[in-house]
Amino acid sequence: MKKRIGSLLLILALCFTLLPTAVMAEESVDAWDGSVAESFAGGTGTEEDPYQIANGAQLAYLAQFVNSDSNNDCAGECFVLTADIDLANHDWTPIGNSFADVLFDGPDYRLFAGNLDGKGHTISNISIGTESTPLESDVFGLFGATGGKISNLNLNGVTIYGTAKNVSGYVIGLAGALAGFAGGSIENCHVTNLSMTMNTPDSGWTAAYWIGGLVGILDESKSIEECSAAGTIKELSGKGSIGGLIGELGKAAKITYSRSDVTVNVKADSSGGANVGGFIGKGNGKTDAERIIRNCYATGNVTGGAYTGGFAGGLWGLNIKNCYASGNVSQAAAAMASFVGTDASDPNYYGSITNCFATGSVTGSSPFQYAFAEQSSATKRSEITNCYFAEENADIKKQYESATAKSQDEMKTEAFTAVLNAGDDRNGWSFVNGQVLCGAEPADYSAVEAALVAIPSDLTVYTGKSVAALNTAVDGVVRGKAFVNQANVNAMAQAIEDAIAALQYKGADYTKVDEAIAKANALNKDNYKDFSGVEAAVKAVVRDKNITEQSEVDAMAKAIEDAIAALEQKPS
Repeated sequence: MKKRIGSLLLILALCFTLLPTAVMAEESVDAWDGSVAESFAGGTGTEEDPYQIANGAQLAYLAQFVNSDSNNDCAGECFVLTADIDLANHDWTPIGNSFADVLFDGPDYRLFAGNLDGKGHTISNISIGTESTPLESDVFGLFGATGGKISNLNLNGVTIYGTAKNVSGYVIGLAGALAGFAGGSIENCHVTNLSMTMNTPDSGWTAAYWIGGLVGILDESKSIEECSAAGTIKELSGKGSIGGLIGELGKAAKITYSRSDVTVNVKADSSGGANVGGFIGKGNGKTDAERIIRNCYATGNVTGGAYTGGFAGGLWGLNIKNCYASGNVSQAAAAMASFVGTDASDPNYYGSITNCFATGSVTGSSPFQYAFAEQSSATKRSEITNCYFAEENADIKKQYESATAKSQDEMKTEAFTAVLNAGDDRNGWSFVNGQVLCGAEPADYSAVEAALVAIPSDLTVYTGKSVAALNTAVDGVVRGKAFVNQANVNAMAQAIEDAIAALQYKGADYTKVDEAIAKANALNKDNYKDFSGVEAAVKAVVRDKNITEQSEVDAMAKAIEDAIAALEQKPS
């Protein structure tokens, strides 16, 4: 069954109405050898028995299947990784490698609509295109386009050189390390060591050019939760929407407890109109209270573009709450600010910013510069409430900016945490170990690591039932969680500690004792001068010893045997 796509059709319809009349054209992992498997490692594709992917060849088998036919979208089917995978920088073809036709309401596109649980495993050394020969496509990433849920997956060492595609005069290019287009929710997925370089073709109207460290765009009503991206993004044309985590966010879509540490460098070109942010390029539609980015942060420096901010390039319907940006912003061609570079130009596309702050500097030449975010006139636009910026930017604060200047030291205090929570701790700001946290920061797994180290090296001496309980506790560890779930991470550690404490030794082997007792019982004590030594040895047997006390049990057997050997028969 093919999955239909929601908001993008409306977005593209809007774009087309605005067109001019004349359109211008760790563990040791076996490295993948580029081969394609003929089947998965196991499973039937159900939730209870998912298809198992254990190596690069089997992952390539999934890509080959999905890309071979528009009907092979795997809708509703379930997949898991059972091991880390090293793609060894062989040329990778995205899973779901053609998407432009859906934007024209056509049937000929490739989409992975299944559900993939990475089980905490890592796919490393993913290579798409080369510097000398960039991939020309409409989608870029491990997945080109998805329609199901992707969870618990790590990507490390992702290199993308891409050029967007001119499709009937329209430039289409959706790029992200995980997926270009995400039509399903994403949970606990992390990208490290990203290097992405994107460009547009020489001709064509830029209709859908969205670039992010994790995904290019998240479709309507879907969510990204507890995800991250780290690395670099370079865009050479000065067009599109480019963000450290995501390019654009669809109607009623949400991002929570996620972070980006991506250095973003985009060609500064006012005519290109690029919206560039340390976290997101811009929103993607009309004002919508449900389009929310909450409790997230960005730390990467952002350079160039047209409309540029430390967190977002442009609002355009975004509602940003309880977030912060610490990267520096520079050299935007049109407007720039420490948090959001520009607001929407149409009242129907306004958003909001609440309980947020930025610590980065705004430097370099730009026609319009703002200390926190664009508020260029008395006309009410997107509402900005309880927000703060670094006092180093006070000189560029405009008359109508409502955000307040704070020193760097002030923004590192417990008192500032209380200010950001604004009387409601549900906003999620906390002060821990001298740091102001929004909840998206990585959880502390030190207690989990200590518990894992404490597991006895030899588990063969314990009962199968108690070892199984320990294995369940260990398997219950989910890596990559955000600080908001620190209590759950601590509970993982506690479960392991409890399972260790509950380990039960196997019982000692009493076979020799029983044999010795049987031998003694077979004797007629009346035939011996003194049988009391045997009786005493038998009586001295203590049952319920465990395997660590085996030597004591063996000594009991020997005592009986020695007593029998010492018997003296009565004269006949």
